[in-house]
Amino acid sequence: MATTTPGKRVDAIDFWRGFALLTIFIDHVPENLFQHVTFRNIGLSDAAELFVFLSGVSVALAYGTRFFRGETWAAVRAVFRRAFTLYWVQALTSLLIIGLLAAAAGWWDNDDLVEDPDRDLVVSSPIKGIAAMLAMLHQLGNVNILPMYIVMLLMTPAMLFLARRSDWLMLAASAGLYAVTRVFELNMPTWPLEGGWYFNPLAWQFLFAIGISVGRRVKTGGVGYNRHLFIVCLAIVVGAAIAVTNGFHLVPGLWDQLYEVLDHDKSNLGLARLVHFLALAYVISYSGLTRLYRATPIFAPLALIGRYSLQVFATGCVLTAMGEVLVETRSEDYAYPLTLGAVVVVVGCVLHYLTARLLEARRTAQPRPALLPAANVPFVGQVSAEGA
Repeated sequence: MATTTPGKRVDAIDFWRGFALLTIFIDHVPENLFQHVTFRNIGLSDAAELFVFLSGVSVALAYGTRFFRGETWAAVRAVFRRAFTLYWVQALTSLLIIGLLAAAAGWWDNDDLVEDPDRDLVVSSPIKGIAAMLAMLHQLGNVNILPMYIVMLLMTPAMLFLARRSDWLMLAASAGLYAVTRVFELNMPTWPLEGGWYFNPLAWQFLFAIGISVGRRVKTGGVGYNRHLFIVCLAIVVGAAIAVTNGFHLVPGLWDQLYEVLDHDKSNLGLARLVHFLALAYVISYSGLTRLYRATPIFAPLALIGRYSLQVFATGCVLTAMGEVLVETRSEDYAYPLTLGAVVVVVGCVLHYLTARLLEARRTAQPRPALLPAANVPFVGQVSAEGA
């Protein structure tokens, strides 16, 4: 069901990317009711894995096609241009957020807004802090997934060169780097605060590479269905839900006992998180869930949001900071503290959609690529370079 015609898209990838963006926004807005119903509450992975996986799929479809048909350097240049675009969006978004929080802290005399060490560094030592942010050696919370994506884009040409020989060679090299990173605790450095990146690109690149491999298989029918594998994946998904929810609240303390045993570290993409996400993706891929969503009113808005993922993500980061200011300075005016956070989420989701609508309206004078349904794999689809 995928197409090789340039400019054509499959709507499923846009839908799930939009779903990931709104989920990230909901999880980041402080103290809101909706945080308790996102899928991180019933599993070991969350929207970050979905975002990275879809990024790999998108890269394979947007740049891999050109790379493998002989336009090697044109594809590489396009990848690097995209990485530079992400860089300046990351830099501008970070500067806007720290400026907003510092101004709000001064206006409302609320130092809690900037007491976090990541923020305090920039406020107390602006020259050093801004220089570190521009070098991606210092990152603000909730805005730190783009630097990881930038590094993975810079690694993409090497991945594609390996995939030209064999997808399994690329995956083996990526898995090897993941294993070495985990064993020797490698990470990208931070400065001037000592430590490592919250999202370690040397580990997360493995999921990104898996996404590239899946994206390359879209044109040949996807990963393929296997009944026994589906049952195993379903068992993993159900087992994770039982563990995280303490046996759906029937076995108190279950998660506390498993917490130290399972390798579910987020910064370094713990193996439990990786396995859970891949199992969840496989189950959803062959459960018909995307077809069910396609028949609902939420499908088109989420697909539109996912179509303009970078712009919407940056908007969501700024809205999250604004929401934090409101919750920190105005929550005492509400009888129930979670109410204001819930209002911020609802208004923010609407603004996400309006942002995408505005961007779409600016392009109405240009021919738009058709949205084509995907057959079996809801997390993947043909995308243009703008959506990668």
